[in-house]
Amino acid sequence: MSLVREQSIFLLHVAELIKKASELGFLASGGELYRTTEQQALHVKNGRSTTMNSQHLKRLAVDINFFVPVPDGDLRLTYDVEDLRPLGEFWEGLDEANCWGGNWSSFKDTPHFERRDVKAVRSQLTSPNRSSFTGLVSVGTMGRSSAKGIIREAVGPQCPNIRDDVETVQRLLNIALTKEIFSLEEGRLKTDGAFGPKTLSAITTFQEAVATEPTDSGKIDPEGHSMSKLLENLPDHLDPELLSLIFLRSSDDDIQTFSPAIIEVMSARDIDSPLRYAHFLAQIGHESGELRFREEIASGQAYEGRSNLGNNQPGDGRKFKGRGLIQLTGRANYTAYGRAMSCEDKILSTPGIVASDNYMCVDVAGWFWERRALNPLADADDLRAITRKINGGVNGIENRERLLNRAKALLRI
Repeated sequence: MSLVREQSIFLLHVAELIKKASELGFLASGGELYRTTEQQALHVKNGRSTTMNSQHLKRLAVDINFFVPVPDGDLRLTYDVEDLRPLGEFWEGLDEANCWGGNWSSFKDTPHFERRDVKAVRSQLTSPNRSSFTGLVSVGTMGRSSAKGIIREAVGPQCPNIRDDVETVQRLLNIALTKEIFSLEEGRLKTDGAFGPKTLSAITTFQEAVATEPTDSGKIDPEGHSMSKLLENLPDHLDPELLSLIFLRSSDDDIQTFSPAIIEVMSARDIDSPLRYAHFLAQIGHESGELRFREEIASGQAYEGRSNLGNNQPGDGRKFKGRGLIQLTGRANYTAYGRAMSCEDKILSTPGIVASDNYMCVDVAGWFWERRALNPLADADDLRAITRKINGGVNGIENRERLLNRAKALLRI
């Protein structure tokens, strides 16, 4: 269905909602309907929203102020969930695509009424661990204690202490600290990948707290009992801690910045199983240097005049250089993405937004994934076929495979 038809249905439902409110004794005044991407970015920055994918951007959400009469003849503005629940239930009863903010799990936005894609709504209603920005995606539980593939060599005194292995153990110990499995006077470890006295102290203290085998003393073997006990504390949903373990080369700031967008995009683009998560994360991880690069380092001059990319105007090469976690490149692709997101004019006039907007930076990867029908290839666990569709060949296949295997291990696939 076209966006205009969706908007028309949405407004007809809003009219029915306001009529219903009047029947129930409420007085209504108009709030916010449409937001620009700049306005939405300010809402996110100020904590008034958690997503850059708000339905306000598509004119498919509205905030309405509801008032109730009070005995002295005045009116009282109400945001109370129970006061407005009859309206929320009425709204969601009009169409399965309708959602009321009063039913969101992490915060209640009771004046907010929106229309969403039916598939996204069904996913939201059936997934048990959802947040207001679309949700925490659940990961596997089978093999929770399996340690295979998380670290390559042992960590501890007189061990190889490979940097990535040490950082992995440090992060796992910090998760156990957060869950109060054990405690350290000095607090959380610095996750620098360097094995030293503090990391050794944390390992031995953890082992004492969980009664691991004596042979483990001070050492974490790749498939040993201590590693299995550490993995028991992994979250059962994809969150920043789990992403930081998958993308060791990413900074904590980048993980916190991109986590909500990654989770939301995967939900919106039907990347909805642990195997699909693993393949998507492996590919965006390789393509972006594990979330470190939002756009290609080169100027884009090499794309100048490339008709196969739609670069038919002077300066198009630089203007439409590769941006996003899977890079969007060329005027034709920017146009196609902008048209799909109903913001073609905005994308073409300010293409840099693809890199600067956190959600869009991830969503161009999700859009490409969906457009190239990569979910079936992920279901078949076909890394090479996915890589060819993204890269045109198998460039970087070793690193993509490394990230995929790491994601699989941490997602318990």
